[in-house]
Amino acid sequence: MAQYDEGAVLKIDHGVVATNDLWKSIEFFTEVFGGKLRRLVNVNLRGLDREVPEMAFVKVANHPGWGLAIQPQPIPAPTRPMEGPTWGFEVDERGLEGVCTTLDEKNVAYDGPFDYAAPSPIARTIVVRDPYQWEYELTERRDEDKSDELAFGDLGLRRISHVRLEVTDLAEAEDWYTETLKLLPTDQVPGEAQLTLKTQATGQLFILHEVEEMTQRSWYSFGPHVDIKVPIGDLEAFTSRLTNIERYWSPFPEKIPWHEPNMHTLYFYDPFGNRMQVSEDVPHP
Repeated sequence: MAQYDEGAVLKIDHGVVATNDLWKSIEFFTEVFGGKLRRLVNVNLRGLDREVPEMAFVKVANHPGWGLAIQPQPIPAPTRPMEGPTWGFEVDERGLEGVCTTLDEKNVAYDGPFDYAAPSPIARTIVVRDPYQWEYELTERRDEDKSDELAFGDLGLRRISHVRLEVTDLAEAEDWYTETLKLLPTDQVPGEAQLTLKTQATGQLFILHEVEEMTQRSWYSFGPHVDIKVPIGDLEAFTSRLTNIERYWSPFPEKIPWHEPNMHTLYFYDPFGNRMQVSEDVPHP
């Protein structure tokens, strides 16, 4: 059995992204990425009053918990490439040629392909945008952590390959992500003012990019986050390293969490305001 550091991040489980129109985003993820709608959350008075975000969860690229969270304010337009969280999905052995052909048939625009020289763990990528201009990379991996999961949907998406996050201090980010999340060094994805780290079990990538100021798009996030998993029994050890935990019970302890009755998960932030969720690596129901 593989041994991991205590409280180490084993894998990226899913992501949640922002939308101003839940059904428009559901249509994108089902029609373009072949997602399967699984459930709606907070479709109730609290959600309609925007006390909590109305959300949809779809299965995408073999991740059953991919989420879409409606926002109470208009999402600002992006001002730079890869602004805010940018998610990457790994494609199967058919490669990007097959993906591009399918996207052409769907009349879906994309940029690329872009090539990365070895030893970059990402070999090639294209960029697709959803209705709110969040960017998604569909990628070919070349490294030893390349996935062999079954292809999902007609694009052949296997799993989340990586997430790109913005930070304002790369040195501080390296310290925090290696010491708090216990991410590991890996070969670098080329990019200026950028650092690539990987999860301990799956080798999924966190690509950290230094910017002068965090995107305003992240300030309007009401629900979006990166969900990570730690070994069973290690949640307490992981939590002990956190300094910026989001507490749903304060200042109204009589209210239950907005969509998390499970006490074995929590939300927190990195030093730059990127929101995350952590729980133990138990199977999805």
